[in-house]
Parts: sequence; C-alpha cells; structure tokens
Amino acid sequence: MSPIIEVLKETLKRSLQKHDLKTVEKILSKTHKGDIAEVFKYLSKEERTKIFNILYKTNPEKAVEVFKDLDDIVKIEIIRSLHIKDSVDFILKLPTPEIASIIENIPEDVKKAVIENLKGEEKEELKHLLSEGEDKVASIISDSYLAVLDTSTVEDAIQKVKEYNQDIELVYIYVVDEKNKLVGVISLKDLLTYPSNLMIKDIMKRDLITLNIEDTKEEAIENFRRYDLYVLPVVDDEGTLLGVVYIEDILDVMSEKTTEDFFKMAGAKEEELFYADKTFKIAKLRLPWLLIATVGEFITAVIISLFDYTISEFIQVVFFLPMVAALSGNISSQAAIIAARGLRDGRLTENTIDYLFTVFRELKVAVFIGIIIGILVGVVASLWISNHILGIIVAIALFFSIVFAGLIGSLVPFIMYKLEKDPTLATGPLSLTLTDIIGISIYLVVATFFIHYLKL
Repeated sequence: MSPIIEVLKETLKRSLQKHDLKTVEKILSKTHKGDIAEVFKYLSKEERTKIFNILYKTNPEKAVEVFKDLDDIVKIEIIRSLHIKDSVDFILKLPTPEIASIIENIPEDVKKAVIENLKGEEKEELKHLLSEGEDKVASIISDSYLAVLDTSTVEDAIQKVKEYNQDIELVYIYVVDEKNKLVGVISLKDLLTYPSNLMIKDIMKRDLITLNIEDTKEEAIENFRRYDLYVLPVVDDEGTLLGVVYIEDILDVMSEKTTEDFFKMAGAKEEELFYADKTFKIAKLRLPWLLIATVGEFITAVIISLFDYTISEFIQVVFFLPMVAALSGNISSQAAIIAARGLRDGRLTENTIDYLFTVFRELKVAVFIGIIIGILVGVVASLWISNHILGIIVAIALFFSIVFAGLIGSLVPFIMYKLEKDPTLATGPLSLTLTDIIGISIYLVVATFFIHYLKL
C-alpha cells in the first residue's frame, strides 16, 4: 500500500468513527477517483458502503466513475447495500456495458426494475451484450471518443476538440465518412501542427489497427500487447465505428482473467466472490470438480485393493504411497501450469511442433527430477526400513511416477484446448486425480514385480 493510500485510509476511518461526515465529503471531493477505488480495497464492507453512499449523494457523476474502477465483488456489495430505488437509479446512470457486467449478480427485484426502466436503444444494447457474453469486446466498449468527417478541415476538427467535454484524455481523433465508416485516424499532436485550411482526409493515416465487435477480450489483450497502444477503435464487419477500448479497461480485464485462472486452478469458480455470505451456494459451485476428484480417488482405492496380496505380504510398501501421490501431483501441476499458460497466451497454439517441444522439455525436466528424488528417497527408505530392495522399488516407482506425471501435466491442457475448453481447467483437480491414479498404479505394479525379493 502506497503512503498516499495509507494516509487516505486512516483519515477516512477516523472520520467515520467520529461520525464526521462533512470531513468525509470534503476528502472525497478532493481525492482522485482512482485513489478512492484503490482505498476501498483496504476498508471493511461497512466502511465501503458508508463512504460510497456519501459520495453518491454529493457527487453522483464521480460515484459512477469510481464504481467502474472497483472490483466486481465490491460493486455487488455496494448495489446490495443501497435501497432498491437508489440502486436502480444508480445502475441506470452506468454505461450499458457496465450494467451488463453486473446485472446477473444483483438482486432479482433490482434487475427487473433496471430492465423495465432502460430506454429502447439501451435495452437492445443490453440484450446484445448479454447474448454475446462477457468474453466479447462489446462488454468493455466505450463511447468516449471524438470522430470527425473526412471532409472536415483542420480548423473544423480543432473546433470539435475544443467542444469535446468527455472526462478522458484525448489522444486520437478518428475520421469517418458520411456513413460513419472508419476511414482514418490522426493524433491530436499532429492535428495541431497542420495549417487550418487543409482537409482531414489529406493528412489522416489510413493504415488502421482496429478491433472487431465480435473479437474476444483475449484477442483485444493480444492486440494491445502487440502494438503498445493507449486506445483502439472498435468496428463491425462493414467497418462502421462503434466505439473504442481503452488500455485501462484492458488492464482490468487482465486482472479479472488472472483471478479467474486462480479459481480454475483450484477447481473453483469466480462466482464465489458474489456469494461470500452464502455457504450453500459456494459449496454448490465447488462440488462438480470435487465430485470428479472423488470418483478418481475411488478408482485409486479400487486399484490399491487389487494389490492386497502385495500389501499384506509386505506392509511397508504402503508407507510410501502418500509420497508417490504428493510428488507426482506437484510435478503434474507444474507442467500443466506451464503448458496452459503457453496455450492461453497463444505461444503454443499456432504450431504443433512448438507444443511437442514443450512436452519434450517437460519430460526432460521430469526425468532429471525423477532421478534425483528417486535416488534420495530410495536411500532413505533403505536405511529406514533396513531393506535395500524396498529402497530400489521406491526409487524406480518414484522415477516412473514423476516422469508420467510430467507427461500427463503437459498433455492434458492440450487435450482441453482441442476440446475447445479452457486449458487452465487442466491445472486443478483433473490432472491431480489422473496423476494419483497412474502414479499409485505404477508404484504398486513395480512393488508386485519385486515382491519375491522383498520377502528375502
């Protein structure tokens, strides 16, 4: 936490404790919206809702801007804290894409009232955004941009700049024809250097980098990363200018994607954030993957039962089962995360050879780790149980379990990708369960093969 945010947090907390609402109002009026949104991360739920209510009553426009920068869980928290009428009035002040991002998680009565009060055009846009889904660029498009006709002069364009009253930094002016089709762009800096009587169409840049309204957020992130731009225009298939996407919205999307990936790696869902106080709902969201893991572990239990002769003949074999499962699981998770990351950012999707190289690399790493850990654990097992044959068995079994775990971890994300599923799903319970089944099977097969030597 930066010193500025620390001071802001303590000042707001003290003012609330003293019920000094005038001071809170004064602080909020002088503080940048970004700092207000940031300090909300370090306040309690009660403090956040009180402060936001004060901000909304004193400066609704600023409240809207702050709200757009908040984490999703805090947004829903605030909506639920407002009276129904206030929450509906507030939501109607938000841009339609922002409404689309929260409407499925707000109380049903508020949702119904919002939809009923939306104007015809806004209602259609909301329906379109919801049908397209949250993963499309349409959900983060902004109408805060300046466009001029290609038949305008430099003087006309500068006059439009002077009349521009949006609260956002103006960097580019987009050029459209009479049908609102994007035909060019000119930076504000360049515009100011040309004689006032020149035509915009004669000085604009025609080689445009654009996003399509049907593009996914992942594709938008890749475009911003590749071209290092502050803003990109959004067009439809006919080239009509529909809006723009700013880098700050892309950064928010990247943060959301990271959170989403962490949840998937844990076999959970990001929706849990919206149900922090609903235990049954959270349990319901987590159950599917845990049930899959349970079925997998039942299979593991059945496999172990098939080797009851080996276990009954030399019970010490069981001592190392948890180690086999744990080490194989860790290796599998590491390989799966590396592979899933490569598939998500596009590095391994264009060329199968690149992916096979990654699999081969993970196998080499697994072989190296398997040799080291196998020898280390084998020696310790030999000394502990006073049976060098058992040490050899443990070493061999661990080696093959680790190698197969690395192979599984690097292949499962690719299989998920080919099935058009998110590769990140393979980094959680799925790969761990498969690794348990195969790792323990290998260990017990090796032990059974050497059983006669163990009894010597």
